[in-house]
Amino acid sequence: MNTICQIEIDYIKPSRSIETLLLKNLNNKRVVYVYNYEGWYFRFFNSINEVLDFFEDKFEPTISFEDEEKLDKFLENLDLSY
Repeated sequence: MNTICQIEIDYIKPSRSIETLLLKNLNNKRVVYVYNYEGWYFRFFNSINEVLDFFEDKFEPTISFEDEEKLDKFLENLDLSY
């Protein structure tokens, strides 16, 4: 199981943010990003380039959640080996 550590949170608007997260377990570490839209919709990104492309309408993430608990479970179980 991964540990989730929030590194930074950047507010785009008061109700919209990009969270930079460090996921780690005994063997691996990985930085990922989550776009939080008003606390109701969360999009997952593997890299900052994906985030930038998303805001330039060049990329749509395939992993998204409408529930923060489901997002947390996903992050806790994400394979960090790559």
